[in-house]
Amino acid sequence: MLNISEIVAKTEAMFDLFNAHFYNSELLRPAITVSPDGGHGAYGWCSVYEIWQGNGEAHREINICAEYINRPIGEVAATMLHEMAHLYDLTHDIKDVSNNGYYHNMKFKETAEAHGLHIEQHATYGWTITTLTAETATWLAQQPGMEDITASRKALLQIKTKGDSDEGGEETTTTIRGGRQTSKNRSIKYVCPICGAIIRATKQVNVVCGDCNVPFEIA
Repeated sequence: MLNISEIVAKTEAMFDLFNAHFYNSELLRPAITVSPDGGHGAYGWCSVYEIWQGNGEAHREINICAEYINRPIGEVAATMLHEMAHLYDLTHDIKDVSNNGYYHNMKFKETAEAHGLHIEQHATYGWTITTLTAETATWLAQQPGMEDITASRKALLQIKTKGDSDEGGEETTTTIRGGRQTSKNRSIKYVCPICGAIIRATKQVNVVCGDCNVPFEIA
């Protein structure tokens, strides 16, 4: 039987293990979630702001995207350490990204490589190609409970894109819950200038990003 709480508990245990080994337990554990990618095109993310509140405390969020949680455990671990590097930089006021959060600069590379990762440069997104060092991979293989996660969330698949409309929208054919649905969607794309979150609307709207408290901009 599928038990989502066990998957979340495993990602929390992974964070605690890495925090103790690589960060001397310095990092305050954020809210750790396993949620859909939501169009971000990423394996995970770390929220810029403290978006979870409870018991008088506020916490940032690290999410490991549910569609990719069943990758080999070493790859999931690399994603967790990648987001933990962002968390470290956020708590130390180190600006490690630019271009609306997409471009990873040398400061990110320095933090990540000081904490168990090997980082290579992507032509568009900067120092963001993330793998475990050989030493980290060997150490991880010796840790109990760090086996592959065998479940994942099924993605909503975009089958066909016909091209942009005059208004900047798209006409798409999508697969939803195994059935084929065709939609002609003349929408306007908006992007948060800080976190890069994307929304669409069928008319011009004034919308504020709830995480960053800044207005979305037309892409």
